[in-house]
Amino acid sequence: MAAQPFPSQAQPQIITPIKKKRKLRLLWIIPAVIVLGLIAGVVIATQVTGNTAKKDYLTIGNDEVPSVKKIIGEERNVTGVSSSNQNGIKKKVITYKVSAYQREEMQEYSKALYDRYGFWYYETDESDFSGSSGVDLRMARESKDDDYIIILRIDYDMSGYEITLTRVRGTLTVIE
Repeated sequence: MAAQPFPSQAQPQIITPIKKKRKLRLLWIIPAVIVLGLIAGVVIATQVTGNTAKKDYLTIGNDEVPSVKKIIGEERNVTGVSSSNQNGIKKKVITYKVSAYQREEMQEYSKALYDRYGFWYYETDESDFSGSSGVDLRMARESKDDDYIIILRIDYDMSGYEITLTRVRGTLTVIE
């Protein structure tokens, strides 16, 4: 009888090339998954910002606040949307791209919120919203939920403007 080679002697010659091929395949899969994830992230971000630009109302908690589109009548380019909820304080930030008439639009927006939607100016008034870079406007109204208020802040500069909605526990006292 002829001597049979041990199975352990034959395995390194067969298994080693297979392991190398598997490693090469994995090296191509990882970048492909990363690229697909980035593409999905861009698509989702575009959908979220695009949908916000088209909405008539921005929601925070159980409350709705008229959007810039609702007041101005035209969609504006939304470049970012973020939401957070920490210690019972809900916050939503919507960032808009610069507009040729952003100062006038924000004045119209804040005036409509004051005249028709129950917002009050605080620590500022519409005349403070002069268009200077870094100037912000603050407004507040009572929430639909007892013991909560909605604070709206508009900040803008030469790159665009940002509307921040915050829902906090508190009450609103108006002194005229």
